Amino acid sequence: MQNRNAQIDLLRVLAMLMIVSGHFVYHGVHHISVPDATSVQYVSSLAGRLNFIFLQFLGYSCNIATNIFFLITGYFLLRPRTLSYAVDKSYKQWKTIVFYSLSIYVVLCASGFSVFSLRHAIEQLTPIYSRNYWFMSTYIVLLLLSPFVSKSLDALSKKEYQGLLFVLLLINFAEGKFGYGSIFSGGMSLVFALSLFSLGGYIRKYPLRERRYFPLVCLSVYVGISLSLTFYSYFGQVLGLVDVGQPLHLKSMANNSIPLLCSVCFFLVFTPPNRLCLPAIVSRLSVSVSPYVLAVYLIHDNRLFRSVLWDNIVRPLDYLDSYWFMPYCLVTVLLIFALCVTIEYIRQKIASLF
Repeated sequence: MQNRNAQIDLLRVLAMLMIVSGHFVYHGVHHISVPDATSVQYVSSLAGRLNFIFLQFLGYSCNIATNIFFLITGYFLLRPRTLSYAVDKSYKQWKTIVFYSLSIYVVLCASGFSVFSLRHAIEQLTPIYSRNYWFMSTYIVLLLLSPFVSKSLDALSKKEYQGLLFVLLLINFAEGKFGYGSIFSGGMSLVFALSLFSLGGYIRKYPLRERRYFPLVCLSVYVGISLSLTFYSYFGQVLGLVDVGQPLHLKSMANNSIPLLCSVCFFLVFTPPNRLCLPAIVSRLSVSVSPYVLAVYLIHDNRLFRSVLWDNIVRPLDYLDSYWFMPYCLVTVLLIFALCVTIEYIRQKIASLF
């Protein structure tokens, strides 16, 4: 624990809290993964309008979370590691994924939320192939490729590295019909993950010069962009500038568009030489919690458990017209995070006995 980077550990914790918050918005309220996403009328009251603005801001500001994890991976694995290291780490992650996939499936079948079938059982035993978790599937492949990618990146001069990043940005960026990202990549693709890996490595290899107010500037850009997009979505719909005739509905953006800039800004706040100075208690808590955060994703965003969590347990749609909706959202996110961390802590302690 003593050798861990407290700032990066805090970044991991915050990124996972963002993932849970984003899922509250887009799985709990908007149901973006469903073909006919929920279009909810928020304009029935002042509370409803305020809650829409809150949810839209939360959705945009948390859209950077998976990008952050890929940036962190590149930041730490730029220095070439052996293939055996990558295989060992990937295998440990795979075992954890299979454990939670299978355990959650058994619990759902036993509780009546799911009906057992051989096909579903096999999918839980092969979660990478079945794409039960797109993020973890991409993450494991990225780990396996990291020794070769890192060695190649480490051999580049600064100018060559910058040229590579420019090309990667060019082929990855897309916003709607604009850009090449929809042709060559995509916000959930391995190509985009490799690009973020390369970018994180560049930040580690060529850190920016120390500037006193740099973290504040980066945070301001990140928050400013999120707020601007939020108010454009709200006033654009209210004033009929976009989606004329539609009720207010939550917008989203691909990870490889404007959120890419926000991801870099947020990431730079926690990396030297301009990183934040953390209180001792925050550093200790971050270092203690960080080893368990990936399990938060595996538990709460399990494909079979997702609808049970948001539609049967949390039920955010029931509170959209309440002034208590915002605190309800924040408390729910913290509870989900804390419960999942506790479960993973217990699992690791039991596993260590064997």
